[in-house]
Amino acid sequence: MKNLLFILFFGIQTVFSQNINLLKGNDYFNKLGYAAAIPYFEKVQNTEFESTESNEKLAYCYLFTSSFANAESLYKRLISETKKADFFYYLGYTLLRQGKSSEAMENFKVFSSMNPSDSRSKLFQSNPSYLEELVLQKPHFTIVETNINTKYDDFGVYPFPRGDGAVMVSGRNKSGLVGKVWAGDDQNFLELYYTKTDQKEMLTEPIQLAHPINSSVHDGPICFNSEGNMVYFTSNSREKNKKGENSIQQLKIYIADVIRSEWVNIREFEYNSSTYACGHPSISKDGKTLFFVSDMPGGFGGADIYKCTMDATGKFGKPENLGIGVNTSGQELFPWLGNDGNVYFSSNGRPGLGGLDVFVASAKTNGQVKNVGQPINSMADDFAMTFLPDGQVGYVASDRNGSDDIYAIELIKPFTFMIQMKGKAVDSRSNQILANTKIELKDASGKVISTVISDENGLYTFEVEPGSTYSINASQNDYQQNSLSFVIPENSSEFTKDIAIIKKPTLGLGVLITDNYSKKAISGVQVKVTDVMKNSVLMNGQTAQDGRLEAGLTTYKIGEAFNISIEINAPGYLAKKVNYIAKFDSEGLIQLHEKIDLNLQAVNLGGDLAKMLNIKPIYFDLNKFNIRKDAAIELDKIVKVLNENPTMVIELGSHTDCRGTQIANETLSQNRASSSANYIKTRITNPERISGKGYGETKLLNDCGCEGAVKSTCSDQEHQLNRRTEFIIVKM
Repeated sequence: MKNLLFILFFGIQTVFSQNINLLKGNDYFNKLGYAAAIPYFEKVQNTEFESTESNEKLAYCYLFTSSFANAESLYKRLISETKKADFFYYLGYTLLRQGKSSEAMENFKVFSSMNPSDSRSKLFQSNPSYLEELVLQKPHFTIVETNINTKYDDFGVYPFPRGDGAVMVSGRNKSGLVGKVWAGDDQNFLELYYTKTDQKEMLTEPIQLAHPINSSVHDGPICFNSEGNMVYFTSNSREKNKKGENSIQQLKIYIADVIRSEWVNIREFEYNSSTYACGHPSISKDGKTLFFVSDMPGGFGGADIYKCTMDATGKFGKPENLGIGVNTSGQELFPWLGNDGNVYFSSNGRPGLGGLDVFVASAKTNGQVKNVGQPINSMADDFAMTFLPDGQVGYVASDRNGSDDIYAIELIKPFTFMIQMKGKAVDSRSNQILANTKIELKDASGKVISTVISDENGLYTFEVEPGSTYSINASQNDYQQNSLSFVIPENSSEFTKDIAIIKKPTLGLGVLITDNYSKKAISGVQVKVTDVMKNSVLMNGQTAQDGRLEAGLTTYKIGEAFNISIEINAPGYLAKKVNYIAKFDSEGLIQLHEKIDLNLQAVNLGGDLAKMLNIKPIYFDLNKFNIRKDAAIELDKIVKVLNENPTMVIELGSHTDCRGTQIANETLSQNRASSSANYIKTRITNPERISGKGYGETKLLNDCGCEGAVKSTCSDQEHQLNRRTEFIIVKM
């Protein structure tokens, strides 16, 4: 695509000298004959006529003709002599084309720091890690080379709106100018060919279109309207050249009527000019909007994408630049309107993988742009993406294999663009707007991805992706936090979500529930607070993500004391029930967790409840199994937990030390287990939830065995460790 990368969209003023090589080099350069200019500029080197300007032109010729190693060497030499911002950009470009990504990024950084106002700098600074993201992102397309490529330039498959025919662009034949080649890259002039697309990868042998469709100069790209009766195409000016001191032959857009496969009534697009170029047309489905490329005055640099809208009389209105959201100070080329309404185009002014990359601009979100990524884009030039009428299958061109070739593509993952989500924060009771409210946007995992403050009208906005799950959390002084979760519908162009928050009460209760071990807040905990004397519920709800829950009280007064019962339940934790006498000493919330222990103990099936609750050992008198008073105190703690957790099932295991016979110990431990279990059964709901089993001395915790000939030397304290009662959680 070298012959259309910057065709007529780039110019550098020529300074003539008396040296014939410099004169010829400058002459070819001004005519875009970059390949032809190289040997003359090379002969100027190491002579008295060599200059920074001549070497800059030579480096650009190397760059344009893909001689990247030579371009790299010369740009590094130029930088050593003159620290010009563009030298760093072009050096970074040549390095990227050679796969030297890290070194390329360093030069782009220098360019951005030297020229921060340049659109390329702004794009790079907005996301310096773009290259890694592009390489890692999931592909949107499959790609495979077609069968009709040659060693010459082949690109652009522009379908008829009906049937399976298409027109492509190729330089495979010696063309109009008596077999001459274009000096820009020593390639043949481009012409238009007909091919069939019934098998996307196996295009039919191209048939060259006749005059006047093809001319003696470059022809293509093109597009047809949806009825197929009108064609818009690009060509070098078909008028006789008018040469001035710095004149060049411009690209123009031509329009023709299509009657029985013939193009008639060929006429110029009304905004063509002899002082700037227009080309690469793409028409909307309704035929009312024409997108095209031009370097007309007033753009952002290089070639920009414009659009013209047709009025009721069939006349196109004034060209409208697509703006800085799409266009850059580099080159934007080959726009194409997809069935999804998005504009696909190529650019070398945006961060990419190297060379021209293909990008897609959203039709719904004011020009938001994405790099289409691999495998479409490579370190080479990738361009001229088009789609067949089904909108799924299409074609793209690339010079990744050394010449411009056509590849068949298929869309496998549609593009989604960020849309604007907006809303307002209001008081839940009065519906009054709330300015200066903090709004957090969280992703599906609960991670905060953006935070804003509502404006004087209570309004806030976020950028969100359709089809994704989000939540927002609103907070403000004197108000309770509130959170909302939602899914952005697919194909949305805008989304609205208001959020209401409740003013904190003058008097109220608050809790913060945390994990007993990690001390981290627990969300989704059911908390119920009841006034015991009035038998009225004061709080009943679930904790938020920060583990908090608050409730206002309107019937209580400062100085009034009241007895409350607090019931706390959460999956995977021991339930808890606590009584507390609360009293308001002043206005505000009584934070109950600051007054009493509201931490929750995580439950592990198979774990010992006694250890979780730090229950003291259940002691029995020697060779006895009646429940002592000190043991009853500890067993009552188990009773409390079982009543708070009505589905919990416990196996009570009783163990002895080795002293006494094995049979006697088994009998003793079973009696003790039954005695302890029966004590608990009479005090809990569903008594079958606890069973007692005696293990005797079969599960000693230490080496204090003493059966048979074994004589234990353990102390009474060591034997005591084996005389224990365990409460193993079998089920929750």
